[in-house]
Parts: sequence; C-alpha cells; structure tokens
Amino acid sequence: MVFPDPELETYVFKTAPQLDAAWLEHEEEAKKKGPPRVFSSVEERQPIYAQECRDLYAQVTAPGTRDHELSQGVTKQEFTIPSSVDGHPIPVLQLDLTGTEAEEPEIIVIFYHGGGLRVGEADSEELSCRHIVKSSIARIRLYSVGYRLLPQNPATVCLSDSLDGFHKFHDPKIRTIVIGSSSGGQMASAVAQAAPQGTIHGLLLRCPVTADRASGEEFVPEKLRPYHTSVSETFITSLGGYLQRNKPRDGLEKLPLEVSEDELKGHPRTWIQLTSNDPLYSDGLCYAMILREAGIDVKVQVEVGWPHTFWLKAPHLDHALTCEKHMLDGLRWLLK
Repeated sequence: MVFPDPELETYVFKTAPQLDAAWLEHEEEAKKKGPPRVFSSVEERQPIYAQECRDLYAQVTAPGTRDHELSQGVTKQEFTIPSSVDGHPIPVLQLDLTGTEAEEPEIIVIFYHGGGLRVGEADSEELSCRHIVKSSIARIRLYSVGYRLLPQNPATVCLSDSLDGFHKFHDPKIRTIVIGSSSGGQMASAVAQAAPQGTIHGLLLRCPVTADRASGEEFVPEKLRPYHTSVSETFITSLGGYLQRNKPRDGLEKLPLEVSEDELKGHPRTWIQLTSNDPLYSDGLCYAMILREAGIDVKVQVEVGWPHTFWLKAPHLDHALTCEKHMLDGLRWLLK
C-alpha cells in the first residue's frame, strides 16, 4: 500500500483547529466552580478520580436526565480474576442486558479504560460501556478489565493484567471485539499485537496512546515523524498537556506504534476515533497510517474541535452523545 495514505494524510494538522464553541462554553461554566483540585501525588489522586467517575455516572443517569435509560436494563457483576504473574486479583466489571445473563452472548467486548496508566478503574468508563451493551447491535457481554496502575506497579504489570483479561474472556466460538480508550487504547493495541492471529474480530480505539513523542522524536518511527505533529502547544487544552512519563515508554520495551510491518500480519480490522485538539491526536492517526500501509482494514473518525476523550468529562454535552453514537457506528462497521 502507498505511504502515507492520501486520505489519512488529509487528517494531519500542523496546528490544532479552533475549539468548538460548545466546548468553550462548557469550559467557562466549569471555571465558575473554581480551580481544579491539586494533588500531592498520583496515589492520592487515584481513589478520588475513581469516585469522581462514579459520581458523574450517577449524576448523568439520575431520573429525569437524558441518559437515565442507560442505568436501566443492564445487569452488572463485579469480580476478580487472578494474575498469571503473581496471582493478584484483577478487578473486572461485567455488563449484560438484563435477562440475557444465562445466554451465550453473540459478541464479547473486552474493554480497557484510560487514565495514563495512572488513574482509572474497571467502572471508570461505565457510561460508554453501557452505551455498547444497550446498543441493540447484538447480544453483547462486556468485560472491563481493571488492570493495575503506575506508580505502584511497573507498566509491564499493566500490560500483563490486560493480557490476562483477554485470555480469560476471549472465546474462540464467539466474535471478540477489543476496545480501549486513551492509555486503555495502548493496552488494547498491545493486546491486539500479542494475540494469536484470528482471535480478535475487531479493534476499536478511542484517542489511543501509541507512542511516546513527548519523551523525544526518537520514540516515533522515522518515517512517521513528519506526520506526528500534535505534541505542540496549540494542541494543549484544559483536559491535558503532554503525557509526561517518569521514564521513556514508562519502561516498556516498545509502544504499539513501534511495531514492525511483519508483526502487523493478521492484525484485526480497526476503527479509530480521534479528537483533533489533543496532544495524543497523532498517536492514533499514525497508527492508522501503519495499519493501512500493512493492508489492514482501518477507518478513522475525527471529532474536529474537541479535546481528548472529552465525553468522559462532559458526558451531558450533545456532541458527547454524538461521539458515543459514532463509536457505536464504528462497532457496527467492525462487525460487518
């Protein structure tokens, strides 16, 4: 295949587009609540972040809200599976349509949450997970894997926990879709690269982390460097600057973008959702470029004028719901 793909090259932004007016209005409203809390450490922030995610989910699905129906008709189970490395209990959130729990699902979704590998738990993106289960696309059973986090654990443990979740819940008789958001997209991509060929029907990535450009251009493959433009000031928003790591790649040997074309053989078809005003924007776009070059079926959806995974922070916005609908369209495309 030709590199770079002409269609994907049109998505390269040298500077970030103007932020959408609806997002700017939301930011002004958010400012009225005062400055965000400052934490002395990641460890202090972790439980508070997890609780804030739960509180926001409860708020946007309360009776009388637009998304109240997402709180209904879904059976939620929480349990653990043992790590293959040290037996540690890995938390898992399972969601099924109520009344289908005893039936074999038509589709298995294995989901990895975001949070820079430093925050987030299995239920931190429950709203998006419920959109998937309630989509009527198929009888879906969703497993969200609560992999262990930095800095208490090395990134190799984040990855081994993610792989353990895949190996536990993948069923060769049932189509499996792997979904990852932000750093969960890093986990999902790494799982897709490590899994035996043919075991994953489709990969769905939302604003994925695939590289470590903030640590230096040497962490982006040379041919991709002209197209990896988003680690620059115009892409920084109130939802985040550069993903700063204590050591390059968080100590991992390589990140998904550094894969060889040989290693991409048999990679599942992939749908990628990107937000344009995001220092991680180019991570996902460049991943799409190498997949298409390798002959993998890949589709990209760019949400122009919006910041990194904003639907998690402002799920009440109209375009947040639109993004969830786009994601479900991507899931339908993967299952075609």
